Amino acid sequence: MNYQGIVKFIGQKESIADGVDKQTIVLEENTDREFKGSLAVDFFRDKIQLLENVKVGDMVTVHLNTRCNESKNQPGRYFNSITCWRIESGAQSAPAQGSNDDLPF
Repeated sequence: MNYQGIVKFIGQKESIADGVDKQTIVLEENTDREFKGSLAVDFFRDKIQLLENVKVGDMVTVHLNTRCNESKNQPGRYFNSITCWRIESGAQSAPAQGSNDDLPF
């Protein structure tokens, strides 16, 4: 799954359970809507280095994995996990379309 947005926030790198590092960014959707939505995306372990050249205000496209997990401490309680495995800077253009000169008639 892909999501394109403007980087609104870049969190600090933090260590979580078992020495795993995590860093979170928040992306604001790139639309003309009055009330824009945002999405928090987590980067783990070696994927944190993908954020080295990213700064607040950048337009990025993130490639995501989404998962639903059940809480270990509260059975029956679920939460979503959104992690990034690839990030691209700048707006992505639409795929090139063939010109009308290519038509067979």
